This record gives sequence, structure tokens and C-alpha cells, in this order.
Amino acid sequence: MVPNFLIIGAPRTGTTHLYQGLRQHPEVFMSELKEPMFFAYEGEHKPWAVDTWVDYVRLFSKAENFQAIGEASTLYLWHHRAPDNIRLRLPDARLIAVLRNPMERAFSQFMFQRLLKSEPLETFEEALAAEEQRAQNPKTSAFLLYRELGRYAQHIARYQTMFSHEQLLFILNEDLRDHPFEVFAKVFKFIGVDPGFTPVLGHHTNPSGIVRRTSLFHGLKATGRMVKRIIPEYLALQLSGLLNQHYLVHQEIAPDTYRRLLQDFRQDIVLTQTLIGRDLSEWLATL
Repeated sequence: MVPNFLIIGAPRTGTTHLYQGLRQHPEVFMSELKEPMFFAYEGEHKPWAVDTWVDYVRLFSKAENFQAIGEASTLYLWHHRAPDNIRLRLPDARLIAVLRNPMERAFSQFMFQRLLKSEPLETFEEALAAEEQRAQNPKTSAFLLYRELGRYAQHIARYQTMFSHEQLLFILNEDLRDHPFEVFAKVFKFIGVDPGFTPVLGHHTNPSGIVRRTSLFHGLKATGRMVKRIIPEYLALQLSGLLNQHYLVHQEIAPDTYRRLLQDFRQDIVLTQTLIGRDLSEWLATL
């Protein structure tokens, strides 16, 4: 068995929330490994990626009795090799991309990388200043390229030239946030399963923020990873959400930084709204 749909990105847009809701559907099989990254890094022996076809197919060995089979690798939208590789292996697959205000997305990604301790620079502004140099280093993680992963238009255009309109679904993060059940019904219909199923959505996955009481937070997180193996998944997600709510302090992007980024992204946003046929004027408004 192989996937017949993929969530292709982008990072920090709500893809994990979508993944968790999709895998609750009785007709949907999602790989246990959320982000195999196979179509971006096939044959490259990256420690974070499944890089052989045999190993990739093995992820779906238990999917025989499911109508829709999928995975969610957030770098597929951005990575230059992914669309060609997907078309070669899964030419009929349905592809879902979640898009978020690129200024907010970039800051959220920075905060999340800080939480994971993979971002060494302390301020978002420092990280933005370092991005051009980082981009020239092939060893730099794509997740540290905060502007680059939010330049949607060129990547969307590439997919639109390779796949039919019927194979592509673009979702806005604000729709997923404000109208989740309508979005899930649309996604279920898109991948060919019962759109009337209602997932449990009382969870907020992978939030970013500043950790309050660091040692206790990481200790509780480690305990939670063990506990979730023996309790229902929806309950584990609710417990994780409560932990994040109490021990993560949310931060906002500085208004001046937001305005500078908006100037960087303005042309891309205008082109993106044309490509996907959605009004993105809210993204173009200044704080």
C-alpha cells in the first residue's frame, strides 16, 4: 500500500492539528511517523528522513483496509525535488497545503526552534539577519530559514504546473483555526471519505512560546510521552494541551519587525492570492 494523499506543508501552519484530526477518521490511515520527508530526501541518508522506497512503503503496511492513506511532511511544499518525486511515485495523489500569514508563520517557527533548542540565536531579528548566510550553507536545517519557507507563490506555481487542479487543495490557517469542522469536512470530501465524521478537536498541537519553569516542563513532557502509549490519543492530546497552556508563555512579533517582513513578503502574498483564488488582504494589512 502507498499513500493516495499527502499533506505537503507548510511548517507552523496547523499541519499537525490537521494530521491529528485526520487520523481519527475510521476510513483514514496516517503513517505513525508524521513527517517521513521521503519525497524531499530520497537517497540522501538524512537522519530525520525515510530515504528508501522500501522503508517508506513499510510505513503503510497496515493500511490495506483504509479508503484514504496519507502522511504529512511539511517541507514538501518548499523542497525543489519533492513535486517531481511525488509525480514520479504517486502521480494521482491528492495534495493538501496549509498556508499561514507568512510573518506570523516565520515568528512561530523561530519560537518553536528556540523551544526545541535548535536555534542558537536569542532574538528573531538576529536570526533573520543570519538567514542569507545560513541559506548558503547546505548543512543548515531548512527549519532555520524563516523567510524562505513562507515564500509560497513560487512553490505553489510549481505544483500547479505538475498536478491537476482537482489534485490540489489549499487551506488557510485562519480557516482551520476559526472554522475547523467545516475545513475537516472539506478535507474529508477531498480525499474521498465520509465528510460527516466529526473529529475531536479540543487540542492545540505543537504550540510555541517561552518555557516557564524549564526543568519541570521538559520533565512533564517526557512523562507524557510515556503515558500517551497507554491512554486514548484524544486524551493524551488534551493533557499535552493543558501542559502547554500552563507552562508556555506566548510571545508576539515586534511591530517594527512585522512591518519589515511584510515589505519582504508583499509581492509574494499578492501572487499567492491570485494562484489560490483567495482574498489575502488581511495578510497585507500593517500591524
